Amino acid sequence: MFCKECGNKIQENSKFCQNCGAIQETPVVEQPKVVNKKDNHLANVLCTISLSLYFGMPIVAFLMYFFMYGLTEEFDTALADPFYGMITILSMLARLAAYVLMIVARVKCPKSTYAKVVMWIYIGLLILGVVSFAFLIVTCAGMITACSGR
Repeated sequence: MFCKECGNKIQENSKFCQNCGAIQETPVVEQPKVVNKKDNHLANVLCTISLSLYFGMPIVAFLMYFFMYGLTEEFDTALADPFYGMITILSMLARLAAYVLMIVARVKCPKSTYAKVVMWIYIGLLILGVVSFAFLIVTCAGMITACSGR
């Protein structure tokens, strides 16, 4: 039970609040929060689109390159192709849009479990990316040091 004045938790048989001193004739029982189904559905749709953008665009880019160049010698020169730069930029924009959609889903429906899970997936992937980048930097620094003879 909770105090009507300050919202502090009070004992069941208490006549007054221990926090603010207000008299408690009929203590208020906390009402459970109900998740709005419409908002929850919106969060589910936004998170599904977000995951599709996050993981789908790199797969589409890889398939486009694979079918354009295959496993030929031209595949090595594909990195110089302007089309590669355009696909890379689109992949980065898709990832950014995925983050934005996840944030919108979390703001619109903060109780959505799906939105929370997607948020933690993205946080985990972001941490993994930062750790991988740091490992790459340390490895490259070690190789440069070894090659320079120091």
